[in-house]
Amino acid sequence: MNATVTGLLPVAPPDPARPDAGLVLASLWHTEGPEQQRKVMSGVMDAWEATRLPAAYLARHCLAGSDGRTVLNFAQWTTSEAHRAFAADPGNQQTLGSAVQALYSAGPPGRYAPHRFTARREGVVRCLTATRHDTEDAGAARSLADELTGRDTAALAEYFYVGEDGRQLLVLAGFEDEPGGDETSFRPFRGLVRPVRQGPPQAMATTRAQEGGASGT
Repeated sequence: MNATVTGLLPVAPPDPARPDAGLVLASLWHTEGPEQQRKVMSGVMDAWEATRLPAAYLARHCLAGSDGRTVLNFAQWTTSEAHRAFAADPGNQQTLGSAVQALYSAGPPGRYAPHRFTARREGVVRCLTATRHDTEDAGAARSLADELTGRDTAALAEYFYVGEDGRQLLVLAGFEDEPGGDETSFRPFRGLVRPVRQGPPQAMATTRAQEGGASGT
């Protein structure tokens, strides 16, 4: 395993547009209710905080669903290869893997590459929605992301990630308040973050509408 780098910070809100992230891991877990939701999120973050993490690790977050049951897991690494090496390490499988599975029986998370983000209007992002679209290949996923960027939405910002196998597009949309309706939204619960080199992480910070509305990542 790579040498551990100190300096991780307990920052609850994620930075979905973090520039040094080459890999995003995301998954939705469904618990029995608010009590188990909080227990699972606390236990998972406790396990990650107790683990020796390599320099390629950037951030991991648990966000609580507005339905009182769902958990959005969101993690960022520098590269896919670095995460695969970490996950394949028998020591990590025995300690971290076992600790997480004891809390929630979860399959592998979705693996995504950041594609683009769009800041639509000014405001402070306080909650997120997560939508997954099935696609034929990576080209179709990128085309869908570009198409969705041009539609009208109440979101302050949107973040688009293409699945490593090209078969899925993940869209995170940021809102100042819960958007309402039937869609579950997610508020930050706990996170563990390695600060970006130029300074502290500006997690889910104020967005400013940009000319053209989009910036590549």
